[in-house]
Amino acid sequence: MRNLWSKEDLANFKKSEVLSELETRVINTVKRADILSRKISEASSYPTDAAKAFADANNKAAEAVNNLNNAMNSADDHALEDDAQDDLQDDLQKNIVDDLLALAKSAVEQGDYKLAYKIERTIDEILEHEVICG
Repeated sequence: MRNLWSKEDLANFKKSEVLSELETRVINTVKRADILSRKISEASSYPTDAAKAFADANNKAAEAVNNLNNAMNSADDHALEDDAQDDLQDDLQKNIVDDLLALAKSAVEQGDYKLAYKIERTIDEILEHEVICG
């Protein structure tokens, strides 16, 4: 860009310490920004083992919730009155809620508050008892 300047402007620029210092700072800042953007793109392209483990645990919890819902639906369809079946469902529900609480805690520790909120809403739905209005 300096090549397009007039001789007088170029001579004044070369004498100006402020403008030459500004030019070097801008060039250094652009170089640093380029380096940071490359590091960010490299870091985001490699998922960590913790993120994979978290995703696997989340999938297992979702599968467990689906199994619980299926078990509860089939129990409602057949109107089971057996205490042993109720205890089994309570134990299964308690285990699922415990797993979901652990997932919610892990999500909060990783700073994913949106996921933690969704998990807590799922726990609330599991623990919520049906109220029959009549």
